[in-house]
Amino acid sequence: MSGLRARVFQHGLATALWRRLPEEAKVKLRPVLGLPEMVAAAEPAADPETAPQPVKPFQEVDTLEEMLERIEAVRSRAPGAPQDTYYDLTTLHLKPPPEALRMRELDPFSPEYSELAMELMDRLRGRGGYTPGHDELIHHTMQDRDLWSGLSPFDYRDPVLVAEFFDCYASMLRQIGAPPPASVLEYGPGTGQFLITLARLGYRCHAVDIEQEYLTLIQRQAETMGLSIACDRDVFGEGFGDERFDAIIFFEAFHHCPDMPGLLSRLRDRVAPGGRIILCGEPLIPDGMTDGPVPYAWGPRLDALSIESIRRGWMELGFQYSYLIEAFHRTGWAPSYFPHQTYRSHMIVASRHPDWTPP
Repeated sequence: MSGLRARVFQHGLATALWRRLPEEAKVKLRPVLGLPEMVAAAEPAADPETAPQPVKPFQEVDTLEEMLERIEAVRSRAPGAPQDTYYDLTTLHLKPPPEALRMRELDPFSPEYSELAMELMDRLRGRGGYTPGHDELIHHTMQDRDLWSGLSPFDYRDPVLVAEFFDCYASMLRQIGAPPPASVLEYGPGTGQFLITLARLGYRCHAVDIEQEYLTLIQRQAETMGLSIACDRDVFGEGFGDERFDAIIFFEAFHHCPDMPGLLSRLRDRVAPGGRIILCGEPLIPDGMTDGPVPYAWGPRLDALSIESIRRGWMELGFQYSYLIEAFHRTGWAPSYFPHQTYRSHMIVASRHPDWTPP
């Protein structure tokens, strides 16, 4: 496109006129004006078969003891690129333990299933009990990190991995629903990279995390950029009193909750009328998997990276597709599933079902 033509199309009036044209007129005018063809936006998937299947090869490890030895071997070798360690740990999977077969025989919404899943989690952790206010903490400072290059995902120094995160950010931006200055709450934002992006766009941003280190990092970044992000140290479903939000986001965070239906029920009181919740970057697995990281409807993830985090105390769950979608329906949500060519970017977007009544 010539410089003159480009300036014409960048003019606000030209943009406004173009938006008012019928779609069939735009189709005919594009080749005449030298404009590129538009790619249709992705539609929600009707079922998980439309989503890309995880194809990453993995090595199966027979016992938890052997798995812990393999993790130690990966961590103790000569330092290499962070992404190499990440890949090695995500491709080691524990052979489905005896609990997996018993869990597959139970209703995944039953108390018996939940109890068995938490028993397996405790065995993987090496101790009983779980308290987010203690077990989900990182127990070290991050305030010595460079704010611009020393925080995840940039500290991996891997353009492909960072591109996956950008894919996630783009997917969530397309489904955020309301324009600025709508109110957004992100649970478990970590270093806050996506929330900072929303703040730069003019959204009224709120962060809830159990780890104060992360909240301090978010506030430092926001202050340096002249942005405002409200932070509250609390658990999922809580924070900021009874305030409601136009969008509630979980990015690589929802799987830290041991009671998914309970949390989804609570979130109905946190979303403003017409609002929505977004889940992205979650370990969502195709139905029927009997090996790999999640060989049951939901439960502890069995890859080495997750087991390493579980040993620290973190709750690291995964879900098969139908279970999570059904959990939304049972708690009064109308979910839509958006697959993506990047596995990390699969997404569920849900609004409150208008005709739902509690059972």
